[in-house]
Amino acid sequence: MRLEITRVEGLRNDLCLRIDRAEIDSVVLSISDRDRLMTLPGIPRHRDPTPAEHQGLSACRIPIDAHLRKLGVLDESGTLRKRAVAFSNRNLGTNHGTLAWQRAARPRIFRIAEDPCDYPSHTCLTSWRTGGLSIEELVFDLSADTVRAAGDGRDLSDEIEWATFGQRVLRQGEVARIDEIAWQFYDIRHVLAFERQGEEIRHMIYRGYPQGFRDQVTQAWREIGIPRARYFHNAIGLSSNEVIVLQQEGTVEQVGAALKAASADDGIILDNGGSVICWVWWANLYAGGTVSTTVDYRPDGTSAIAFILKGPLMTDLPGGR
Repeated sequence: MRLEITRVEGLRNDLCLRIDRAEIDSVVLSISDRDRLMTLPGIPRHRDPTPAEHQGLSACRIPIDAHLRKLGVLDESGTLRKRAVAFSNRNLGTNHGTLAWQRAARPRIFRIAEDPCDYPSHTCLTSWRTGGLSIEELVFDLSADTVRAAGDGRDLSDEIEWATFGQRVLRQGEVARIDEIAWQFYDIRHVLAFERQGEEIRHMIYRGYPQGFRDQVTQAWREIGIPRARYFHNAIGLSSNEVIVLQQEGTVEQVGAALKAASADDGIILDNGGSVICWVWWANLYAGGTVSTTVDYRPDGTSAIAFILKGPLMTDLPGGR
């Protein structure tokens, strides 16, 4: 494992964590208060949330330690039980388009209320029952509560343990073009820096949502000239030998390019902004803790993913002077 942090206050706060696939025992997904979240609309971007919706979502969010207790990384008293690395997945439960699959849950497809679920397929970080981890194009069948391969339509419901959506910024070594994936960012602030332009631009982009959203995003960028946003992103890259956790500020394409530079073949974005966190078991004298959070980090969130690693919690090395 190799952790690289580049921190220059006010300028850079990058994290790149490489995990050898051979070191991974399992990968697990946590969703806080799953049933309640499915009755809520997350954070509506195309309209203002009601006070009840805002309060309901706030009540569902939990800190990373609570997610890790659910996953068995920590015991109920907060004591470390497993050697693990965890990171945030907080677009799940808050943004449209962010669906998930959990084979052991009911229903097995997780989605928030009002999500139009209109993507032809979803790019997902996918954990297989056989223990593999990959990025797959999946089709969620809401009526049958099944998941299929986008390419050949094969039913994968019994083969996938869990899967969670992210925007694919790197595909087989090629950085994605922003015009091909911009519409998948329901919170379009992650792509376009329109907030200083005022509410008029936001209303234009989301007018008639979901109809017209893709075209209106393109119009705002290419015709109106709204500049691209440099946002802090949490991304996962995969190569044949490694899993790469990348947390970095930049445009969507810059994040894809950074994953490629880190030797990833495929990569997706899972989280953004003040939600982003990386937790490691060795911090705080093997009590576990966060590394390199953002200055505006918000502790409570809807989802987290943990890599359970092989080996002992700690190594008892002899002291010396």
